[in-house]
Amino acid sequence: MVARTLSIKEIESILPQRYPFLLIDKVLDYKENDYLVAVKNITGNEWALGEGGEMGEFPQALLIEAAAQAAIVLYHVSKVKKGPRPQYFLGKVEAEFFSPVEVGDQLQIKASSGKMMQTGGYSDITIESENKKSCVIRIFYSTKS
Repeated sequence: MVARTLSIKEIESILPQRYPFLLIDKVLDYKENDYLVAVKNITGNEWALGEGGEMGEFPQALLIEAAAQAAIVLYHVSKVKKGPRPQYFLGKVEAEFFSPVEVGDQLQIKASSGKMMQTGGYSDITIESENKKSCVIRIFYSTKS
């Protein structure tokens, strides 16, 4: 089976965020109504880490935002596909953090569709770096066309 990918330009056509708030660099693979695997590279010039990466750890709040973006991209390629981009609203978030994310990490963001309806749903997301689990997040979201 051939991997279905999305470039940064395709991601930008789905999400309203732009640099520096766009937290997905590329989608490596996805299957509609099932899963999505995205990548986020943590570099020394990340605005959230301060100048030269002096803060050390990537903020957990931004890991939640990256997870939400992955969930919305999965929803979009599964349910919306074409037409106007709906507004997305973040609902309940449950997160558990295990290990810090630091400069040089390449994050794999793995979103699975828990349940998707025409008006929203929820996704379970795991964020890992070099097979080290950083966090597990469940995100509930809704849409408005």
